[in-house]
Amino acid sequence: MAAVAAERSRGEARGSVIRLKRPLAAQALLFVSLLGAFGLFDYYQITSLKTLSELSLVALFTWLALSTKLDSRWVVRVFLPAFGLLIFVLTYAYVFILRVDAPILPSILSRREYIYFLLGPVVYLLYLRGWRLADFQRIFLVAVMLTVASLAVYDVALSTRSLLLSGSFFVLNLEAAADQAGIYRTLNTDALFLALYFGRRLFQTRDVFFLIFALGTVVFSGAIVAISLPRGLLSSIGGALILYAAFLSRPGKVKLSVITLPLSILAVMLLLPILSNAFVGQFGQDQTYVARTNTANTAWQSFHDYPLFGFGSDSVYSVTFQDLFGRFYPSDIGLLGVIFQFGLVGLVLYLLLVGWLCASLLRLMWAYAEKASAAQSTFLRTLFVVCLSLVVASPLQAKFIYGIGLPLGAFAWGLIMAHGHGMLTAPGRYAANRDAAAVYRTGTGSD
Repeated sequence: MAAVAAERSRGEARGSVIRLKRPLAAQALLFVSLLGAFGLFDYYQITSLKTLSELSLVALFTWLALSTKLDSRWVVRVFLPAFGLLIFVLTYAYVFILRVDAPILPSILSRREYIYFLLGPVVYLLYLRGWRLADFQRIFLVAVMLTVASLAVYDVALSTRSLLLSGSFFVLNLEAAADQAGIYRTLNTDALFLALYFGRRLFQTRDVFFLIFALGTVVFSGAIVAISLPRGLLSSIGGALILYAAFLSRPGKVKLSVITLPLSILAVMLLLPILSNAFVGQFGQDQTYVARTNTANTAWQSFHDYPLFGFGSDSVYSVTFQDLFGRFYPSDIGLLGVIFQFGLVGLVLYLLLVGWLCASLLRLMWAYAEKASAAQSTFLRTLFVVCLSLVVASPLQAKFIYGIGLPLGAFAWGLIMAHGHGMLTAPGRYAANRDAAAVYRTGTGSD
């Protein structure tokens, strides 16, 4: 009880820790939000369920924001992100209607997936209400596992054109599975996260039952990745693992990277013509490469016309990029797609935010490398590696704007803000945190 009292006094001193009376409601809303963010509801027949996920996140954010004490941190970490998101969506919807004379309301509604940006403030607010890293880790992993399992079942049992039955094992047949390309891009990222996390946990546990579970999860998620073989995703995750192991696994290696990174960049620049010719020779006739080349030309020409703010955000309810440019999607080709859609202003904001996110997440990972449990430390390492892989893939796919990258980055940002407010887990406070979590779960306190 002394530990609980000490934790309460610390919270009252900060003036921000107010325990939730209904923790199960918060858990349910966050869980449904994460399921939609990670792609569980991306079925073509029942896409309307994703609206439930987005509404759940809005409801949870509103509930937590209105019941949290107003102070300077609340303004900076809750109000400004929500207000900035609103301004961003309105601005680029307005830019788009200026380009094509489309209605503004459908353009705003078609960008509703940016709602997942609010996961950052939600994670921070839940930390203020008693959650700790273990709570976030648990609900995150369960959501990812359920998403991977359900999408795999959907593809095998319900889809009219399954990748498993497309006739090209280990090769993605774009013509036969074009209607599922969006689903499997999300699924592969989730499956890679599970493979990396449980693959490392295999060497950290002696529990036989958990060992069997972890091994089965690694085999299942690895098989999913092998079947669909996402070349860009595997290349980026491989590059991220090399960067992490060689330069970023601990603070001391950063000094080495400062010396070797310029030399590596110079070597890549010298080898770029050779690598480019080899790549074109190998994939020059590949359907994906040809489509991306034509799309890049379209995006570059549009950038010359609208360099500052780009072409704006399209609307799937009125006029889309496909209506304007045929089969090509100029917004889905990495940094060039960012320039096309958001202009130089958007590109600068994207690079600054992504660079800050990875640097801050790296410091967070180092801070808990020796302080947190093996499971929590592995969770943060995996989260960082996956985020770093999305940065590596940015020249070809700007995943922090589309797909799982946006909610993943927002979730990591929420953990960073929680760490900035006070340690999620700290040495010598495990007992206090456990007792405080017990207070939170029993609902002691007020809203």
